Amino acid sequence: MLADLINNLSRIHTRNISMTTFPHNDGRVIVAGELTDTRYVKIFDITGRVLEPGTIHHIRLYCLVAPDPLRIVEAEADMPTIPMAECRATLDRVPLLVGLEIKPGFTRKVAGIMGSIRGCTHLCTLTKAMAQEMVHGWLTEKRREPMLLPDSIEDIKESGFLVDSCRMWKQDGPKIQALAQAIQEAPHDSKKTRKF
Repeated sequence: MLADLINNLSRIHTRNISMTTFPHNDGRVIVAGELTDTRYVKIFDITGRVLEPGTIHHIRLYCLVAPDPLRIVEAEADMPTIPMAECRATLDRVPLLVGLEIKPGFTRKVAGIMGSIRGCTHLCTLTKAMAQEMVHGWLTEKRREPMLLPDSIEDIKESGFLVDSCRMWKQDGPKIQALAQAIQEAPHDSKKTRKF
């Protein structure tokens, strides 16, 4: 197995992406993302110049995310470590994330804003990766309190980015089936909290 093969091998490169969500106010959250590329061996760049081991990229992105609809309302980034000083010029694309809704098509829109020659591929990668943390972090904050069971699946505001997002959340998957059963079994004249 591949996992066994790497036991006695030395790393040559790692990419670490970490994301954390923090509560803000009025149902909003701040999502912080960080991408770090580390090279563990000496290499020769395309010009033949020797590049020593070390951190190649260290890029951070902070997004204030608001609900109804779930969207980025403020964004800022910095690049503590980059291979070329000119890389920081691509930070001019970050304000263009403001107003972007976190829903299907988000990564395509991010690519249109900061992908290819428009920006930095590493910042673009980090932004795309943060989409799920924006959803899960916001849902976690929202679900710290019990919620009312909806009258139907269509009444779930989050259905746009939950339904068909994975096999468990597909239209006839276990999460939707469990929710449909809870709705069907709930007395219609009393309010009941939901858990799904």
